[in-house]
Amino acid sequence: MLPPGYEAGTRVPLLLHIHGGPAGVFTNSFRPQYQVWAGLGYAQLMPNVRGSSGYSDDLLRGNMYDIGDGDYEDLMSGVDHVIAQGYVDPERMGVRGWSYGGILGGRTITRTHRFKAASLGAGVYDWTSEYGPGFNHDVRLWYIGGTPWDNPDAWRERSTLTHVKQIDTPVLLLHGMSDPVDTEPQSMMLFAALKDLGKPVRYIRFPREPHGFREPRHQRTRDVEEIRWMQRYVLGQDWTPWERKAEPAKDKDDASTDAADDTSTD
Repeated sequence: MLPPGYEAGTRVPLLLHIHGGPAGVFTNSFRPQYQVWAGLGYAQLMPNVRGSSGYSDDLLRGNMYDIGDGDYEDLMSGVDHVIAQGYVDPERMGVRGWSYGGILGGRTITRTHRFKAASLGAGVYDWTSEYGPGFNHDVRLWYIGGTPWDNPDAWRERSTLTHVKQIDTPVLLLHGMSDPVDTEPQSMMLFAALKDLGKPVRYIRFPREPHGFREPRHQRTRDVEEIRWMQRYVLGQDWTPWERKAEPAKDKDDASTDAADDTSTD
């Protein structure tokens, strides 16, 4: 996706999106958030890497026992392609993902320093400590294999936390505190490790939220802070969100009708 008014031959900043799953997929559909990013001037790459649904069983099974390796190579080959096509400035790139997108995004920034910023949402960064509390059934059967006690090297190797010293990319972490799929302490562990290492990191925890956010105020905060992070580290800009236009004053007779809506004003 290119920003509006794109001129051929112009190199613009890139935002690499990573889908969840791992067996999720990017479809040809309208995504409001991506339109906002386009309006901010970013080209966006949404690759359906190996492990994605809808392209045959061979591709779907392509990252089994290989998460964070083959699919990482697919991500980077896509990035290299859009750079070679002349669309993207390789010095202004960010990466973001949610759920498995956060997991693979974490693995990505342990393996390359090409991205100026990363936003990782609702991920798992230490597989052994997630055994039991959250997302591990598919991991145990197909994506890593075995258990932490009979296959410990693989469970450690596939974990971002094992390789945290390799991260130099500024990281924004986002997680719902009631997430039963990828549990919230996963982001706390990665945050603590990056803080101890003196790396640029910010962690925002959202009370009451499960794996997919439900409360509009939290959704807005998530999106605003993600934009703020990318603008700061990818473009070197201090960005502030757009202000909501003041609503016209209500008649006194109508004042009591919408009183409960006062809490939604930003």
